[in-house]
Amino acid sequence: MSLSQAPVQVLHDISVPIFPGMPIYPGDPGVVFEPAMEMCGGALANVTKIHIGSQTGTHFDTPNHILNNTETVEKLPLSACYGPAQVIYIPDSVQAIDTQTLQQYEIGSCPRLLLKTRNSAFWSSHPTEFQKDFAALTEDGAEYLAAHRIELVGIDYLSIELFHSEGLKAHKALLEKNILILEGLNLSLISPGFYTLMAFPVLYQGLDGAPTRAVLMEER
Repeated sequence: MSLSQAPVQVLHDISVPIFPGMPIYPGDPGVVFEPAMEMCGGALANVTKIHIGSQTGTHFDTPNHILNNTETVEKLPLSACYGPAQVIYIPDSVQAIDTQTLQQYEIGSCPRLLLKTRNSAFWSSHPTEFQKDFAALTEDGAEYLAAHRIELVGIDYLSIELFHSEGLKAHKALLEKNILILEGLNLSLISPGFYTLMAFPVLYQGLDGAPTRAVLMEER
């Protein structure tokens, strides 16, 4: 194969920017950037104090987040954070992603599954307001994925769980099977198909979750 025939690797950033005033799940701490040192004030460098919650923006949930165990950020398996990933498109009419919805797709051949829904449009249409009617998994939908040997499930809003659900049962169905949950993605520019996912959490020792830079690599 000549160089001109070699596949071109294209990187797609599917993270959302973190900034004061961004959408935050109700009850979570907001984002605050506070200057700690400023060159305009005579300091030798600019340094900013950052106040955010562990579940801010694009982030991983750890089992500790829901199950209250010792499985915190530093124990997440990096092997699950990198590798082949499948993006499927859930129709805009679907809010509760249940077993019946997921059975329409060929799931299981790829260990990482990203759910592209109507949520991705919220990042541009409502850049500062949390939307309660986001699409997410039901308990049985999560159990269906857990039965398909998925290692990681991602979704394009701030929770894998429907806003009005009780008991965080979708979270538990995944985390009890050691399936990583990646929330807060922006898949608005991503077509359904297969990619390579690279998503690594900030290494916060002992925390229940961490902001993450998530990227999809596509070969063309």
